[in-house]
Amino acid sequence: MTNVQPELHIGQTVTHKGFGDGRIADIDGDKVTVQFPKVGEKRILAAFLALADNDNKSIVPAPAMHPAPFTPEAAGGILADISRWITTTAIIPVPELSLMASIALLAGMFGKVALTPTKAGVNIYVTTLLGTASGKGHPPKAIRAIGDKAGAVGAVTNGDPTSYAAMERILRKNSSTVVVMDEFGITLQDVNAKHKNSVAAGIRKFLLAVYDQSNSVFDGRIYASAETKKDDSPITGPALTVLGMTTVDTLYAGLSEASIADGFLNRFLFVTAAPHKGTVKPPKLDHDAAPPADLVDAAKAARTVFPASTMPFAPKYVVPFEGGEAGEAYHRWGEVFVWQQSAGTDLAGRAAENTVRLATIRAISRNPAEPVVNLDDVEWAWAIVHSSVALIRDGLRRHMSASPAEALRKAIVAVLEDSSGQTIAYSKLLTKRGVSGADIWEVESALQWLVDSGTAIDLNGKTKPGRGSKIKLADLE
Repeated sequence: MTNVQPELHIGQTVTHKGFGDGRIADIDGDKVTVQFPKVGEKRILAAFLALADNDNKSIVPAPAMHPAPFTPEAAGGILADISRWITTTAIIPVPELSLMASIALLAGMFGKVALTPTKAGVNIYVTTLLGTASGKGHPPKAIRAIGDKAGAVGAVTNGDPTSYAAMERILRKNSSTVVVMDEFGITLQDVNAKHKNSVAAGIRKFLLAVYDQSNSVFDGRIYASAETKKDDSPITGPALTVLGMTTVDTLYAGLSEASIADGFLNRFLFVTAAPHKGTVKPPKLDHDAAPPADLVDAAKAARTVFPASTMPFAPKYVVPFEGGEAGEAYHRWGEVFVWQQSAGTDLAGRAAENTVRLATIRAISRNPAEPVVNLDDVEWAWAIVHSSVALIRDGLRRHMSASPAEALRKAIVAVLEDSSGQTIAYSKLLTKRGVSGADIWEVESALQWLVDSGTAIDLNGKTKPGRGSKIKLADLE
């Protein structure tokens, strides 16, 4: 075993004296996220890790990316104009949600006519994680208004799909559309509950099936009787975009190991935002939320000038990489693809595909008449994807649990991580969110498990953690 204080990289196999061997999934300064086969994901100081003797895997650092992708200036083009307008007309402005809604709109508008350089669709699945009453309602209404006025009626639908058949019917009406799903986490809860909701499970199955059908023909659900499904004709090139919204607690309460293992979760981009800190004013009674004419004209013109397909019998135009396989854009995207294979987590399983989809949307936004994916497009898109992987990975580590006991242990660890010096007195711990609702014996049992497993220590040396204890994360000692 070799001490590796100088440098660690994602994908390396490391060892920890308490948890054994594991694979590095992420690095944030001196804090390293490691996936251990027996105890799951842990966040540990680099000083407490060493390279495993059997680490023969190639070292793949995260490729270069844009430092601040969620600003309008970073997005550029029509995306910037639309997201600025959404933010400035919102009662509670959330720039990150404004941008993701703008991206979803362009995915819906161009899903019928555009493919990425890898011939994937430009449709995306995105879920924003925000608190209640935090401005989630305005962006979906705003992009619906722009799409309708720009002549792309049906590019955004705010209907509430209730089943697999309902989702399929939406695509039959418009083969490229954005479905807005408020409280998406509740749908996941219905899928993963002890008594599964078959309707919600059908929606989930549909989302799994249709995600990568944009360059294909989708037959939909096949029934034994032709009378059951009135229209059983195939859908050519369906490009479904999902704009989901939910709270953090609702999302993680609805996730399961199956959501990760079957690739459902890695199809999604997850975006969050800090609570709005500015002054919130009540809306004016004469408030006009209609999109300005110049913005509508720009969206309409983008659809008009977009190039037609150059391939025989292919209805969609393939947006190329600048310079082809010899260019910088393809090279950087290739680095993302290689990183994805060594990331050590299924959450990164579609990082490269999501990156090229977003990059293509930005290329269309910049120059709809002659769209070409360049290096800036790829690095901007990759930054959003990397942020999503890190966000959901950290959330799963903190929130997703197989039992109430594990949930309580994770809540305690989260409290410790957020406490000064990652240390907290027992009496104060009892008042914290996620812990205060538990019985005393449950808290003490969870603390005992954390101490016995080496995750935490009692600085006061009590045999059984409880009243008078001072708890600290073991990895900081």
